[in-house]
Amino acid sequence: MIAEKNKYSFRKVIAIEDTKIDQYIIENTMKKCNFSENLILFGSANDALSHFENVNESDEELPELIFLDIQMPRMNGFEFLSTMNEKFGRLKDKISVVLLTSSLDPIDKATSNAFPNVKLYLNKPLNIEKLGRVSEMFC
Repeated sequence: MIAEKNKYSFRKVIAIEDTKIDQYIIENTMKKCNFSENLILFGSANDALSHFENVNESDEELPELIFLDIQMPRMNGFEFLSTMNEKFGRLKDKISVVLLTSSLDPIDKATSNAFPNVKLYLNKPLNIEKLGRVSEMFC
């Protein structure tokens, strides 16, 4: 279920996506659906990790969800998850991850199962139907 007008499904969501077109799709699809009151977009996994350096564990600071691309330069999505879970282990039980990827490789899907904070594996592009699935799963 997508949120009603002026009501949001989630308070804070982070999206980690390296391509501008996918960032645009994520941002606009979430706005259309009132999916998140506060969406923070990062163009790289390293930028997102830097953000978590400055986040404390208060509920106000933490995102409820991270939408994460797998295939990114310098640090891919799985490397991000490993680093995040290692450096910020206290957060892995508090933040759910949705992998949003163009990968059709069954190995990627299987690898995602190694991370308990990964709750859903979705193929790009993000659309209203997929956001509805996410909302139904978490709300």
